[in-house]
Amino acid sequence: MLERKLAIIIGSLFALLVLPAAAACAGGDGAKGDQPETTPSATAETTPRAEPSSSANITPPALTPGSGEGPEPSGTIAFISFRDGDREIYSMDADGSGLKNLTNNPANDDNPDWSPDGRKIAFVSDRDGGVEIYVMNADGSEQTRLTTEMRGDMSPRWSPDGSKIAISRSGTIVVMDADGGNQRVVMQAEAEDAAAPCKAGGFPGGWSPDGTKITYYSASISRGIAQVCTIGVDGSGLTVVVSDPPAFHVEPAWSPDGRFIAFRSIRGENHDVYVVDLETGKERRLTDDPAMDIEPMWSPDGEWIVFPSSRDNEFFDIYIMRKDGSDLRVLTTDPAKDSEPVWTR
Repeated sequence: MLERKLAIIIGSLFALLVLPAAAACAGGDGAKGDQPETTPSATAETTPRAEPSSSANITPPALTPGSGEGPEPSGTIAFISFRDGDREIYSMDADGSGLKNLTNNPANDDNPDWSPDGRKIAFVSDRDGGVEIYVMNADGSEQTRLTTEMRGDMSPRWSPDGSKIAISRSGTIVVMDADGGNQRVVMQAEAEDAAAPCKAGGFPGGWSPDGTKITYYSASISRGIAQVCTIGVDGSGLTVVVSDPPAFHVEPAWSPDGRFIAFRSIRGENHDVYVVDLETGKERRLTDDPAMDIEPMWSPDGEWIVFPSSRDNEFFDIYIMRKDGSDLRVLTTDPAKDSEPVWTR
């Protein structure tokens, strides 16, 4: 998905920039039959994070399959898959059973996100000629188009009360009502080669549990960086959450208790899942595998993290782990690419 998002930015905002093949290796959003991914930035005063942390002091926990400590996973996970030959949205139970194809459309359907009550899914599709936001019932019925801008609308994320959806429109962060009305800009993207921190093209990762802030990542291709950011829904209080070391820090997801943000960090050749403690600014690395671990999202109870990985399949399977990185479990094993998981009760 990261490649496609960056292509939207490049096409709409950055004109002649070329996406570096060695940079972002994300969770799957190219043409049909996606290949393994390659790498990946709003006007209030920007607030730097108080305690930038160094990856040198981050030690990943040991992964202990089946440790069984704490609550077992429950609920439903939506994700995208190429197993039917094109990009479709599926759902499954939290143990990997109960697989269902929800979209069943020859177009490219992706970027799913559950409404807070689990009754609807917002998603992205190009079925009508442009990349736009749609919504459907949890069973795939009543698929309805919400946006008509034809300007690259992506990354829909529901507000905690279900009344609004945040999206990226060619890198600018927009908030709209859940029916697509009352659209307004929260972060106006700037030219990426000269943008202030967190002001280049941005993609929402989720809302704070109290509904007052949005987390997103902001990518500057020419400078080879992406930052994890937060901003108030009214456009105030822009904050740089993760920027060190200078690298690609992407795909943030707010924990249900509001204290942590999980994200993918691309440091050197590694794509791993980290969490940052918003109270202390300290980071913890949760995965440490030579494969790509991407697109982390929290379980509704905050006890688990779901993420795609290429560790057993170069085209990505879906895994879950406990919030400390232990008890790793694989949920999908299809040879086709599975990615962009989101979790509801």
